[in-house]
Amino acid sequence: MISIASLIYKSKRFADAVYESIMEFTPLIHEGKAEFFFVANDASEDVIEHLAAKGYKYFINNNPRLTEQELFARGIGWPEYIHRVYRGWNEAIRNAQDVVVLVNSDNLFSPNWLENLLKYLTPTRIVCSQLVERRHPKYGVIYGAIHGEFGHHPDSFKKAEFLEFCKKVAKPGLRMGGVYMPCMFYKDAALKAGLYPEGNICGETFYRIVRYGDQDFFLRLAKIGVHHVTALDSIVYHFKEGEMEE
Repeated sequence: MISIASLIYKSKRFADAVYESIMEFTPLIHEGKAEFFFVANDASEDVIEHLAAKGYKYFINNNPRLTEQELFARGIGWPEYIHRVYRGWNEAIRNAQDVVVLVNSDNLFSPNWLENLLKYLTPTRIVCSQLVERRHPKYGVIYGAIHGEFGHHPDSFKKAEFLEFCKKVAKPGLRMGGVYMPCMFYKDAALKAGLYPEGNICGETFYRIVRYGDQDFFLRLAKIGVHHVTALDSIVYHFKEGEMEE
């Protein structure tokens, strides 16, 4: 069984958008071979009530609020909220079945996105989608993503244009490395690697980051022989906005 999971904490609109897109473009769910659930990660009561009213599968995860000094003593650095994000991802992994797929709540999907991860999955690979991103005014386009302007919010998403774009850019094959999410891997491998660290790894001060949490997780996997690849025909859009901007 494949478990697809997304964190959610305050946006009902993003929750609906990612759920609807997953359901539209993931036939393995309808065939009973995959499932989708949310981790309501420090979520508002509004969001939890919405998930329940919609009948979405979800788990509630409430995190302790640690001070900067407490995090620094654990080797965790800035920003504080990332500590809670990675705890949420670890909760998703713990609640998943044999194969785990992590997606962001500001992702939307295209035909065969999941099948084209699965066909490349082996015990020695963590397989990521080929991300398409708009050019964010502050953060630009992440290395490894393809630039495409198809909206910054579910309400402005240019779905038809994005799907046509997918036909042009999708191609069979793998590339070493790439973006870190969406990603597919075996749950056993993640547990063996020690899951995500509980935040970004700091250096001599709380604000000196020497390694981001997702980098650290992928390095942990590499140390046990699980290597990072990108499936060039699994195309996923990233609003690069997220709930924090909602």
